[in-house]
Amino acid sequence: MLGGMSMEIENSQNKNFIDEETFTEPSNKAFNRFYTRLLQDFHSEEFFPSYNIIDNLIKKQTRTLYKILKSIQENNLEEAYKELQKLAKRHVEIGVNPNILFDFINYYTELLKENEKILGLEEITILTLKDLLERTSVEEYIKQSIKSTIDFISNPNSLKMNSRYDEFFKEGILEKLNEFLNAFENVSSKVSSYKESCNNSTVGLKDYTECSTGKLLHGIGFDIMSFSNEKLQTETIALHKTIHSLMSQVLNYYKSKEYSKALSIMNSFISSLYKLIYNYGMISIYWNENKETLISKILSDENHKNKLSLLVITPSQDISSNYSVILNELVEVLINHTSNFDFLFFTTSGNNNIYVFLNENIYGYIDKYENLIKDVEEVANDISKKYLDLANKAIFYIYKFEVKDLLDFSSEEVKEIINILKLETKHKFKEEKLPPIVIINIKDRKLELLEKAKQEIELKKVVLEKVKNKDVDLFIQWIYDINLNRKFFETLVRVKKANDYIPAYKFIDILQRENAMTLLDIAVITNIIKNIDKIKALTNEFYMNIYPPSLSNYEVVKLLKELGEVCTKNGITLNLELTEYAIATNKEVLEEISKGSFVLALDDFGTGYTNYELVGDLLDRGIVKTLKVDGNIVKKILESKIYKSIIESITIFCKDMDLRIIYEFADNEAIINTLKDITKSLGLSEDKVHLQGFYLHKPSPLEEEYKALKKETKVSKKES
Repeated sequence: MLGGMSMEIENSQNKNFIDEETFTEPSNKAFNRFYTRLLQDFHSEEFFPSYNIIDNLIKKQTRTLYKILKSIQENNLEEAYKELQKLAKRHVEIGVNPNILFDFINYYTELLKENEKILGLEEITILTLKDLLERTSVEEYIKQSIKSTIDFISNPNSLKMNSRYDEFFKEGILEKLNEFLNAFENVSSKVSSYKESCNNSTVGLKDYTECSTGKLLHGIGFDIMSFSNEKLQTETIALHKTIHSLMSQVLNYYKSKEYSKALSIMNSFISSLYKLIYNYGMISIYWNENKETLISKILSDENHKNKLSLLVITPSQDISSNYSVILNELVEVLINHTSNFDFLFFTTSGNNNIYVFLNENIYGYIDKYENLIKDVEEVANDISKKYLDLANKAIFYIYKFEVKDLLDFSSEEVKEIINILKLETKHKFKEEKLPPIVIINIKDRKLELLEKAKQEIELKKVVLEKVKNKDVDLFIQWIYDINLNRKFFETLVRVKKANDYIPAYKFIDILQRENAMTLLDIAVITNIIKNIDKIKALTNEFYMNIYPPSLSNYEVVKLLKELGEVCTKNGITLNLELTEYAIATNKEVLEEISKGSFVLALDDFGTGYTNYELVGDLLDRGIVKTLKVDGNIVKKILESKIYKSIIESITIFCKDMDLRIIYEFADNEAIINTLKDITKSLGLSEDKVHLQGFYLHKPSPLEEEYKALKKETKVSKKES
């Protein structure tokens, strides 16, 4: 025992402790060997640029160790411990390899033993020095390893958090590290006091199944996220158990004074911890990139029969203007029910659905489910009271799926059913007076939804095949000046099934869900180039939309350059429509491919990412010509002074910046007259004001417009 060691030192004090000069030679010899080894370490050697620095360090450290040995010989162990702590901290700070340090400690103490008579040292003094050197070194290395790992994980730039569940995992790891640090500091403080046996101290570590990370890894959420990654899931859970074993081993080896083993196990613990983080990250990334597909597979998986149900919570379209605030309130409710990880797992999706998986096998499931619905309903009721325009309207539609009801469906059919229900909320319940939440059990509509799903799958095949083969039809919608004269048009696209055109919202939704919008852009640009003569016959200027991610696609960029060159050659002005956000994130690409061959039009201006500073920057670069005011603002100017004021402020900005302005959704005479009054009162030049909307012109095939022009030209020639 350390207490016993202290007594031995006290009983065997040597009053004739050697003088410092005699001590210096063997000590310097040991330190020279230490620094020779240290200079072979790439990281450490950068701290010692010259021999003079090393020589001064050796002299200083020899004096320090002389004082420490004297303190030990005089039984002043607390003073010796404090001095060695300072030395250990310095070694850790400069990154001394612990293996090199332990070699030095062994060599140094062996050298002292060889010269113990000359130096007037007792063997117990040398052993105590070795014990203290190893202990303080291990303490500092372990503490620093934990603290630097905590700092790394705490840094928001170190680990990418894809979801709230990832944050739970991160919080659990930090909790584990802080718990281990506290346990180690508790043990080491008792050991270092030399007043009591360290074997009586409590470790204070939670079992691997009881800690936050363990609960998460054994919970419903991690099981769902790991779907199709079961091997990595098993490895991760086993690794977490190993980490708990390693933590206990570090503490036990430290308490039993097997310091080099404690340090070795500590290195394994940190390595295993980073491997755990990596494994979880791989599972999380795969889940978040593929969850739309994985969810439908899970719902049709036999292994989840009689275990899982799914709530698809779809916020009403009526809450779109307050969506983020309302979503946060709902998420907080779900987080409160996620606390033990056994009952509930939720995830959001790009299509604004919230998927809530429930574990039906958990004890007290019915009560937990009813409490969840009650809390969601309470949020919906509060929202209805807070926003008067949402009174008597559904805030959330909740579709309930049970795996046992879907085992006869393919994963693709399940995926389509989820999408059908989402679209249903947009249209079916629009005019009805509804409670704050509407719950629909899919069990009651299985056959109906299955039939619809099969139709949607067939439609999807047609759309994808047509777009891949560039078999799409160009449409145009004319844009008018303030006097309602046709000026130029926007190119649109339609996809045909048999003899009928598929509604635009349907095929766009399919392409977005299948990540195929870039294929559509390729098809559109290719067809525009192919039909440039027809476009030239109709106008000398047109507008074209492009899907922002397409700007990262090599083929799209190449085609845009070609289109720009073709338009320039034919004397046609090409206006590329993009939102401010798309432009802000692709400025370099746009500047590179434009080279004067097209100009930019800011689409959907007035909502979302509206940024006047960005517009100013684009004006300075000379690559923006038009602002297209978002139709959702335009159509509300008759009913709201606020939206009218927004229109007026954008109009003034366009006037001051000499920008062309196009008002979208100019869909009735009253709106058009109001826009005329606004632009006239604000003194906008007529040639800068333009209108677009179905009231003025419903999109029509480019081919029909071209044929009509040819026919009109023939008639004119005959008459003349």
